[in-house]
Amino acid sequence: MSIAVRSMICVATACLCGCPLGTPRDHYRPPGHGDTTIAVSPKDDAILFNAVGKGGRDLYLVELNDLKVTRIAETPEYETAASFSPDGRRIVYAAGVPGDRADHIFTIQHDGSAKTQLTDIDANDTSPRFAPDGKTIVFARDKTYNWGGRAANWEPGGVICLIDADGGNLRQLTSDEEFAFDPYFNTDGTRIIYSTMSGRMSIPVDGSAAPQPLPGPTGAFPSYDGESLAYSKGKYSPDLKIFMANADATAERVLTPELGGCYRPVFTHADDRLCFLREEWPDGPTGVPKFSVWEIQLDGPGVRMVADRSLFDDPLSWKPAPTP
Repeated sequence: MSIAVRSMICVATACLCGCPLGTPRDHYRPPGHGDTTIAVSPKDDAILFNAVGKGGRDLYLVELNDLKVTRIAETPEYETAASFSPDGRRIVYAAGVPGDRADHIFTIQHDGSAKTQLTDIDANDTSPRFAPDGKTIVFARDKTYNWGGRAANWEPGGVICLIDADGGNLRQLTSDEEFAFDPYFNTDGTRIIYSTMSGRMSIPVDGSAAPQPLPGPTGAFPSYDGESLAYSKGKYSPDLKIFMANADATAERVLTPELGGCYRPVFTHADDRLCFLREEWPDGPTGVPKFSVWEIQLDGPGVRMVADRSLFDDPLSWKPAPTP
């Protein structure tokens, strides 16, 4: 589903953050960025997510072997878009600081220590991801957003930037004329893959050549072996289903034919599963969207729910549903 279509849905009903029209919006994230995000640990044994917390959103881990939940970051900031370093020891994320109108990039140790702020200019930074060697971070930066109360009018991208993991050597990779978002490194770390409104693009990390178009729809996420793509597709939220295709966008197949509201698929590092979020509106289109975490075994029995929507409402008190 296109950003424009989801924006019209938001205007016609309610903000995707769940606030009805006309009410104050606390760090609202527009379509394409998402207020709720997940990432899979390098060992495929835990899911990193953001949910209700001290700063509106905190960072948590749910262990997949016993479904135990722990809090990684309990701060006044509003954390989102978190992902792991390749060795799993660090986490990079975007956060809004109270009293600051822009979101910035932070890193934190897996145990919640050593929080470090990497960016601090008057621009909204998001969607950070580590390079395969853990030395560099790529992220999207919006330098032209309209201030409306904690990023209320923020578009989900702008230009693609790189920064060393210690906060040095910040550089812009794409031009101001191209609206870019959702960046990540390719398998060997030599190129950045990102999305635009017209499709996916690839550019060398040193900017030595012009961007080149790639097959596959906007927002497609690659497997770690680089052989497959996963993405969400549909006209409206209830129609969104998870699809998978070859890296050249051939042999497309739907993975959730009976399940709608599915988006943000991410491969496990073993490339044997996909995790994704499912959005529901239990109180109707003017209510608050709720999310649950699901898993697809790519060579197994199919789709199952990992955690119901109460995980995001009260993470530390959440309990998995009893096994039938």
